[in-house]
Amino acid sequence: MTVKINVLIVDDDIGISETMKDIFEDFNIDVDVANDGYQAIELIGEKFYDLAFLDIKMPGIDGVETLKRVRNIRPFIKIVMMTAYSVEELIKEALDLGVDGILYKPFDIEKIINFMNQTIKKLKNNDKE
Repeated sequence: MTVKINVLIVDDDIGISETMKDIFEDFNIDVDVANDGYQAIELIGEKFYDLAFLDIKMPGIDGVETLKRVRNIRPFIKIVMMTAYSVEELIKEALDLGVDGILYKPFDIEKIINFMNQTIKKLKNNDKE
């Protein structure tokens, strides 16, 4: 049985969102993109996602505030925070809230591919149980 994975990418940088979307679609992953935290919260309320990538620094509400609201809607969604900035306070807060990882921009594509391979294996193993 094939496991279909749903991923949400949340970043105000449309170029980064589209690049990540292209990479994930190569893995046959269903990908949606939100360009701010408010749009992400709306999408997560409407659809189940296995994994969300949240940019830490966005206009409107930042990634950590988005994370808090997302956890109220979907407590068990896997979340990876992304950042290009040295925002140690926000990173620490995100880690304290139990994020599944931190990705630093510019991205190492190999790390993203390895992360997706590991995530796919975990989700397939969970599906067999």
